[in-house]
Amino acid sequence: MFKYDKKKFFRNEKGIVLVVTLLIMMVLTLLITTAIMTSTIDLKITGNYKTSEMAFYAAEAGVEEARGRLRLTAVTGVIISDTDPTSSTWERYIGTVANCTELGFNSGNSHHNRVDSLQSNLNYVVKIIHKTNSSGQILYFGDANSDGKPEQNLTTGMVIYVVTSLGKSVTSQKKLTVEICHVPPISVPGALYVEATTTIKGTSTHVLGVDPVTGVDPCGGPGKHGIVSASLPGTVHYDGNPVINGTGNPTGVPPDAVFNQPNMDIQAMIDSLKGSANFSYNVTSTTQTTSSIPGAGDNWGTPVAGATQSSPSTCTVPTTVPNIVYYNTNNTYIRLSGGTQGCGILIVDGDLDVSGGFQWNGVVIVSGSVIFTGGGGKNITGGLLAGSDVDADIVGGDANIIYCSDAINNQTVNSPLRKLSWKEEGL
Repeated sequence: MFKYDKKKFFRNEKGIVLVVTLLIMMVLTLLITTAIMTSTIDLKITGNYKTSEMAFYAAEAGVEEARGRLRLTAVTGVIISDTDPTSSTWERYIGTVANCTELGFNSGNSHHNRVDSLQSNLNYVVKIIHKTNSSGQILYFGDANSDGKPEQNLTTGMVIYVVTSLGKSVTSQKKLTVEICHVPPISVPGALYVEATTTIKGTSTHVLGVDPVTGVDPCGGPGKHGIVSASLPGTVHYDGNPVINGTGNPTGVPPDAVFNQPNMDIQAMIDSLKGSANFSYNVTSTTQTTSSIPGAGDNWGTPVAGATQSSPSTCTVPTTVPNIVYYNTNNTYIRLSGGTQGCGILIVDGDLDVSGGFQWNGVVIVSGSVIFTGGGGKNITGGLLAGSDVDADIVGGDANIIYCSDAINNQTVNSPLRKLSWKEEGL
């Protein structure tokens, strides 16, 4: 018969409690140890990520210092000048001697030049060279095939710089390689470029690719043809003896025009520029004057007229901040009248109708047709590119389109350098 032993039972129970307590303590100890280890690892990962990010940001800062110092508007003592743009051995460095040496700087090499960084809060070193192909030839970014779209080539445009920036932070390093270049000028093959049938009327209408006396463009640069057409001969018509001077015939008799020229991708040009517009408008079959356009007036700039309507204008807007005015007409038109004027790049996605004293200094790019109507002198100094047809001076009044290299180059020459490619390299 079973006999209950109270003392023995409690002794066994105490033993079980002890074992369970020890097991719980072991589990808690393991959890605490794991938590501490995990926390330590997380802290190390966080710390490594932080220093890695700081090194990356330092490398980016180095790239931006190079872009800023290569810009033509950089002040004396800051600017890095390209003294030998045709040399494949030209090299410039930013940083301390010790850091620059890591990227190949040799003080005994006459092609190498070093400058201190403009800041001391971030640790980076920068190397700048000219981009070359496998044969050691300098590569440029420009419109070599005259289609309006710049590309890398061996002959035309702006030198491409390869910027290598090594950023450092504690034990981390990041290296970025970025290709940059000065923004190439907008391709303007002649005073007037057209892609469809064009009519030029009126004895007071002038399309000038050259000055008939000097034989160069009215602003002193290399001359251009008066009219450049992507269409067949016979698609440009004249009525009333308009004056059209160019490199083919400075006297304008007969009018200077060339045909079957490369077809420029006007829409691609518009698409590449419109994202940088500082004045953008969305309209549908609209007529506007300067007073009715939001942000226009003095903000667009004020061209200073020349001695006559057929003389090139100049512009009072600082060339360091060129305007880009963009109109999306939703496949219709914008009519600018009543003394509308401005300086910079005027872009019209659709058709453009100008009348009544229209004045523009810079480049006018239109995807569709251009019509000059009504009285009042009209002057475009720079160049006009039309993706369709042009009717100039169809009612009356002066219509003057004057090629001017200064008015074209001023729109891009002082722009921030363009990034062409970007990559992070492993160390």
